[in-house]
Amino acid sequence: MTKARALFVDDEPRILDGLRRSLRGKRGEWEMTFVSEGVEALKLLAESPYDVVVSDMRMPGMDGAELLTNVSQRHPEVARVVLSGHIEPEAAIQVAVAGHRFLTKPSDAESLIAVIEQLLIKTSSAHQSEARRIAGGVRAIPTLPEHTDGIVGLLAPEANLSYAVQTAMHDVGLTAKLLQLSNSRFFGSRPRNSSVESIVNAMGVPMVQAVAGAGHVLRPTAAWDPAIEQHLRAAWRHAVATACLVDFVASPANRPHAQAAALLQDVGRLVCLAAVGDTGSAVDLGAETRDGVPFRDVGVELLHLWGLPPPIVTAVAQRDVAQSPGLSGLGVAAAVRTAHLLIQETESASPAAGTHAEELAQLLSHPQLKAQDVDWRRAADEASRQAGLWNSHGRQ
Repeated sequence: MTKARALFVDDEPRILDGLRRSLRGKRGEWEMTFVSEGVEALKLLAESPYDVVVSDMRMPGMDGAELLTNVSQRHPEVARVVLSGHIEPEAAIQVAVAGHRFLTKPSDAESLIAVIEQLLIKTSSAHQSEARRIAGGVRAIPTLPEHTDGIVGLLAPEANLSYAVQTAMHDVGLTAKLLQLSNSRFFGSRPRNSSVESIVNAMGVPMVQAVAGAGHVLRPTAAWDPAIEQHLRAAWRHAVATACLVDFVASPANRPHAQAAALLQDVGRLVCLAAVGDTGSAVDLGAETRDGVPFRDVGVELLHLWGLPPPIVTAVAQRDVAQSPGLSGLGVAAAVRTAHLLIQETESASPAAGTHAEELAQLLSHPQLKAQDVDWRRAADEASRQAGLWNSHGRQ
């Protein structure tokens, strides 16, 4: 079999020598190249394919942020890992934009190997290379024009923690980036099952503002085709409504992951539709594909690249898969599926997905839901109404 290829970039010879020594045991599986500057790295990438590039951030001449930005544009199929010892707010935002995964220097060999091995996995069995290429080039998730006021309000000096939490919990792109950063050792250890609210509280308003500001700059602002914008708006409303409802459907232990998965369920559709104007990009709304790759495969690959927790990635992957949970509990995927099917009966229904009355009835008869004194369809209607208000005004 062809060996995986990894490219390591650092201007400090001792760091490169340390990497060579610590990764010696992987020489039978990986073909590794070590270079000291970004220009040389780009030359090598142009000459032959690599699977992963691992780069320091602070280097003379072309720094890591510039190098990885170039990689994302010229070689989006290459997974990008930041290896840096600097975590000041400005540097943090640079890596948030440039990289897929983040590790601190010095990093133990086991952590680096684990990250690279995870990134060598491609989630789409049918469209591996194309799904990775499309997802790998995504640096920020688009937002709707009417939602920009919410982000602008978050960037205001007087924005408080409560406002930051509400904005993050209703913004797909900001949620994804905060989860990406919070699950990285680069930003310190956090609980493995953190809710968006707890992540915002832990990071603080200034850091959340910096992440939101970086994403706001990167998101497309040009007007979309009306048909595309309609699909984007429908996907956004459906996601927000499902996230609101799954708060009641999921168990307390599964709630953080279920909320995140519900909000991110159609991230693939969002990034694929927003990229319709890209040169050479062919989107088929009927088939739900971009360049022949299903939107969902792109979304799952993107969340995997960004290192989001497996329960979230799995629930997004299985959003359209019939669920038969055991009596012990719904689990994250089944909770999201249940909330999704309930929202499908409301004004926030996704036009790209149907209704499954028999499956929904079976899920609603689950002991976890029967034990609650909740009119689930009324709760779904209320979640849809709240999502509609947010979708119309960008805030509640």
